[in-house]
Amino acid sequence: MLSVVLAAVTCGFTPLRASNSMSRARPITMQAQPYSADLPDENPEYTLISTSLLSQLLNVEQAPSSTAPLPPSLRNRYFALRHGQSESNVEGVISSDPAVGTVRHQLTTEGRLQARRAATRLLDVVGREDLDSLVFVSSDFTRAKQTAEEALTAVQAIVEYEMAVCKGDPSRPDAACELLAAPLSLGVVLTPLLRERWFGSLDTLPLKNYNKIWPRDLVSAQHTYCDVESVEAVTARIRQLVVELEETYEGKAIVLASHADTLQISQCYIAGADPRTFSMYRFRNGEVRELQRTPDSLPAPVPLTYA
Repeated sequence: MLSVVLAAVTCGFTPLRASNSMSRARPITMQAQPYSADLPDENPEYTLISTSLLSQLLNVEQAPSSTAPLPPSLRNRYFALRHGQSESNVEGVISSDPAVGTVRHQLTTEGRLQARRAATRLLDVVGREDLDSLVFVSSDFTRAKQTAEEALTAVQAIVEYEMAVCKGDPSRPDAACELLAAPLSLGVVLTPLLRERWFGSLDTLPLKNYNKIWPRDLVSAQHTYCDVESVEAVTARIRQLVVELEETYEGKAIVLASHADTLQISQCYIAGADPRTFSMYRFRNGEVRELQRTPDSLPAPVPLTYA
């Protein structure tokens, strides 16, 4: 059973407008900020519904992902970093077109701060003794690339500060202060394989239009409703990326800087869980998670909510 709330989920759906008399009787109050999955639902009301019933209601055939699983053991550790708050987040619009996302919709000031704060989390989950193995691999969308760059810069700044403090203590030998076996000089590796999920005809529309896709994702990993990129297409490119990284690196801590849907699908796929359930494991802006290989490594699921 999955916790969801059914809403208007048709492509191009336009809500009915109240009559003039109704509008006068009930003035419309505009929201102070655009809808975002990162915002709490002020009036959560959940309806339990099986995916088989959801399939009937949405007229979508159930279809799991057929993407081949990853090898049982990997040579590297993988971490996910969602981009910080971006201009498109503030505008409240879907930004999935590479022609736009790779040149526009940069991080806001808050987004840059979130990316820098992510460095402290990376230091904790990767471990200072393994920082020389850090590799940042990022979506080539501006907001993800800037997040990776800011996080890498912050990691370097923290390490340099800690080394300076350590070396200022005469009781410590210099060798004990060398937190890095080698400098972090690789920079950020960019790849289109980590791009935002393509949302087809819903691109540039308000964020609430995600509601037209996520319920269908719970049923089918292969649907392309509204010309959206299917969940299976995302798992396929993530598999390609991991296989390529496994061939290139060994013993590295690889940070994948990307976008909410892409990382959530990746998280489920790498863990061996059903990637159709990805929307119940939301990443916050600037959040870091280690991508582990078992379904029980996933955080507690959060029910889908629709405003």
